[in-house]
Amino acid sequence: MQSYPISRPLALVAALVALQLTACSQPKPVAVVENEKESLLQFDNGKLIQFKEEANPNYRHIPCDLPAVETVVTNSTAFAALTKSGEVITWGDSFAGGDSREVTEQLKQVKQIVPVKDGFAALRQDGTVVYWGNAGKLSLDKALQARMTNITKLFANREAVAALDANGKVHTWGYGPYGGNSLQVQDELVDVVDIFAKGRSFIALKKDASAVVWGEVESSTNMKKLQSQLTDIKHIEYFQNTYAALKKDGSVVSWGWRSDTYPIRSALKDVTSLTANSCAFAVLSPTGDAHFWGDGINCGVDWIKKTDITGVKEIISVGTGFLLLRDNTTTPQILADDTDYAYLFGFHQAQEILDKYWQQGSKITLGKSSFAFTRPDGKVVPVGYRANLKNVEQLIERIPRLTWLAQANDGFVGISEKGEWVSWSMNLGMFDKSPVQPADSLVVKPLEFTPAAQCETPEQRQAILSQARPQRKINWSFE
Repeated sequence: MQSYPISRPLALVAALVALQLTACSQPKPVAVVENEKESLLQFDNGKLIQFKEEANPNYRHIPCDLPAVETVVTNSTAFAALTKSGEVITWGDSFAGGDSREVTEQLKQVKQIVPVKDGFAALRQDGTVVYWGNAGKLSLDKALQARMTNITKLFANREAVAALDANGKVHTWGYGPYGGNSLQVQDELVDVVDIFAKGRSFIALKKDASAVVWGEVESSTNMKKLQSQLTDIKHIEYFQNTYAALKKDGSVVSWGWRSDTYPIRSALKDVTSLTANSCAFAVLSPTGDAHFWGDGINCGVDWIKKTDITGVKEIISVGTGFLLLRDNTTTPQILADDTDYAYLFGFHQAQEILDKYWQQGSKITLGKSSFAFTRPDGKVVPVGYRANLKNVEQLIERIPRLTWLAQANDGFVGISEKGEWVSWSMNLGMFDKSPVQPADSLVVKPLEFTPAAQCETPEQRQAILSQARPQRKINWSFE
């Protein structure tokens, strides 16, 4: 075969095209999916990278031969992955839905999966529903399962599931006090268009703009009065068994554990936005006035009572605090507990870091009791949890330029411009005798799509399924 030399300009063009094609073909990260036992990074090609696992004897490892997946959902200790063909693959705690052997044949042509505390519910293309996991208080009655034939969407709170059918009716199962039992409001659950599911209750939004609440609600709540107030709801927020609803007329209704809004009642009549963090609510008026209410013990009594905060354009929830954004030329203000509690769990020295390193045009990535902002010059600045100024400045120097960043565990994971894996922790172990400093936790390594170090082979899977399902052992102790 005769070959022809390529001139240098053409060779350069060919090399550039090859480089562009390689860059385009690189899978892009989509989301971090994690629970108490395991952490995964999902990519747009359906591949998963496992970067944490704390297994126990009843924990089934991620399959070595896991195909490309569309979505992955998790409860506290198990995973369920939906493949492109509509099949469901599970792993994790065998007693929490990680082992789905009893319903394997039913888990086909699935279009939605929702997690509950110890199990999963799946909606199939034909409108039928499948549940697996804890066979106790969350089990799905066979008679109810047979009646549910035209379900359009599933909703789950902590320990109960609500299924909305094509006629606007709602079917529930799971832990009765948390909404699994809806008999008291069943006649009202008609013409439903959407459901808010968080904590220990459900809120159904109806076609006529009314709402229905069921499940566990704070005993002091006047339900009759509450139901009459819940009309024309625009947005709902939640924290710690406390709820707040922003209505279309700009008013706010709050109920639950820490729902006392009396001190700021006049500020809840003309609201443009409602936001919740892990212990409080924040509202913003059309003129930029910000007001707060919630759990003053865990959030910080002093700032939660502030009534002189003005000129705010946007409020972002960050762990136990709020980040207040004003105009483009002003450094964001952090509102958080500045006591010893904050030093252990929150945003010690956060404002000092913001004042020193914030640049106009920075992009914020939220974390667990922390956040990071990426500046226009490419520098990444982590803020919060137990990383002090010294650790933050060391991290700033060591973190490479990133193309993607997300929360993971108690820190962050990202992809560098060179395609490397980048991760670090923001948590300085409170009781560790020799804790790893956040700056020293930084990991930069090649991105590899190899099977996890501990994964379940087809042979191991066959051996597990050939044996009887292990029974949960309960150890009673009266000492």
